[in-house]
Amino acid sequence: MGAVGAGLLTGGTALGLFSRFGTAPVAVRDTYAQAGHVAGAAAVAGGLVLAIAVAAWFAGRSRQADLWSTHHRWELGATATVALVLGFLGVMSWNEHLPSSYTTLRTEMPYFEQLTTSVGALALVAIGSILVLPLAFHMGVARTLRRGTSTAAMATGLAIAAAVSVVAVRAGDDRLNVDHSTAAPTPVPAAADRFGTEAFRLQLPPLNNRPEATGREVIAAGTGFLVIGVDGLRAFDGATGEPRWHYLRRPQSGTRTLIYDRGSAITAADGAIVTTRWTGRSGTRRITFDAVTGQILWTSDDHTDFTSDDHDSPARLLEAPASDTLIVATDTAVKGYDARTAARRWVTPVAESGCRSSDVGTRVTADAVYRVLRCGGSIWRVIAIDTATGGVIGHRDYPASPSNKPTLTLLQNMTLIDFWTPDNPAYMLVEKPDQLATSPLRTSGSPFAAAADGSDLLVGLFDPTTRQSHVDLATYDGTSRTRVPEMSPSSPNSGAVHVLAEEIIALEYDTSLRLSRWPRRNPTSPTAVPIEATCRPKATQPTLLPVPASILVVCQNNEEIGDATLDIIGYR
Repeated sequence: MGAVGAGLLTGGTALGLFSRFGTAPVAVRDTYAQAGHVAGAAAVAGGLVLAIAVAAWFAGRSRQADLWSTHHRWELGATATVALVLGFLGVMSWNEHLPSSYTTLRTEMPYFEQLTTSVGALALVAIGSILVLPLAFHMGVARTLRRGTSTAAMATGLAIAAAVSVVAVRAGDDRLNVDHSTAAPTPVPAAADRFGTEAFRLQLPPLNNRPEATGREVIAAGTGFLVIGVDGLRAFDGATGEPRWHYLRRPQSGTRTLIYDRGSAITAADGAIVTTRWTGRSGTRRITFDAVTGQILWTSDDHTDFTSDDHDSPARLLEAPASDTLIVATDTAVKGYDARTAARRWVTPVAESGCRSSDVGTRVTADAVYRVLRCGGSIWRVIAIDTATGGVIGHRDYPASPSNKPTLTLLQNMTLIDFWTPDNPAYMLVEKPDQLATSPLRTSGSPFAAAADGSDLLVGLFDPTTRQSHVDLATYDGTSRTRVPEMSPSSPNSGAVHVLAEEIIALEYDTSLRLSRWPRRNPTSPTAVPIEATCRPKATQPTLLPVPASILVVCQNNEEIGDATLDIIGYR
């Protein structure tokens, strides 16, 4: 018994030390048991009792203790010490609310090793202490056992402790709650140059899980597109609509401990990388994937520059799909991080020389970060920062007034800087950051869509004579304009209008869903294409989404109804 207990104590002490110093600590509320405290207490208590057991063993083997008849004071002292250790562990478990805390934390939080290994260490030390009590009380019993028997018994205790340790480490692995598959690397296909014929149709089932039925996101990424919901990510091929990889949280407890933070997915490197943010009672977690293969590149548990520099707030990261740099904007600086490793690339202070940050949204293209500053009380300053180096490429000042507040909008890889006021509807279009200082101010029309190569854009115009609005297809420099018949101006980035390589397409929806198509080189009256879909009238917002190899028509029904589906139709 005593030898088995010594083996358990050895393993329990080692497991306690590993739990305390070898696992990542996770912050939990003060009302719950603190796994680090439990692990430390188990390691100290186990080491103390193990020392007593070893001393008792050698004392008994050296015949310094009577075999049965009497008890030396140090035998009584050793027994009392072991009993006090057991009492301490019991009181600590009670004060820490360990049983109930363990159950609650396993149910409400992602699994973490420090919790399971600390509890495993505590159990091994407690059982081992009980088993060595007879040896401490009668040390002379050590002489009744052969060395071979004692060695086998201790080996048994060590084996049991090793098995408990393996189970504890595995039980703390949060991957048990994750269904994750990956795909082989493959080249990303080119974007579709025109709206083709139907290639596939997906109808994803309803979530049916209120109040989490808040809809799913569909974004272009990898070799096609991602569908992201409360439970995780599913990647599909853009040419066939076939599933490629997925990362889904399927908690064994039945309770969602981490939920995808809706709207937090940010793509980078032309859709080759996607980073996501998750929230739960334990805080937030960021997970970044290779969007082509589904492999995890880094997480917030990896202690990277990105996770250590600033608090990971929901709006911390900026949309930068064309850049291979993750961009973070704070009140005083703009920071760039390697999207694949989260290593810091550069930091550029922006609140200097009498200028301060503004609440105007920052925008990022493949080449530059565009940030609006307020300088004194009379100047708006737009600066362009190189996404690769962090160097300031240039800036542009514009007079400030109470009625004008600039807005920045991305039209593909072009930046629309709008200084609109009722008296002066001025704006700039910046294709390259080195053009910021010299781009002309324009006052005619409202651009709302652009070609991916930046050569052409759609401009909405109002004719005061006829009191009618129309749309022109214009070159970037404005030297050529062509009327687009029967097209109405739209809001920028509404998801309804796109300029492809060979044609212009617009999705229209009133009582039925249809697509209008115009030749890009010589726009004529549009061709109407009916779209058969289950979009519910007045309860959905259908959108067009160009992805690698195809154009998607996405029918995001109102999933709060409970039985609504997500319909995705691919054309190529």
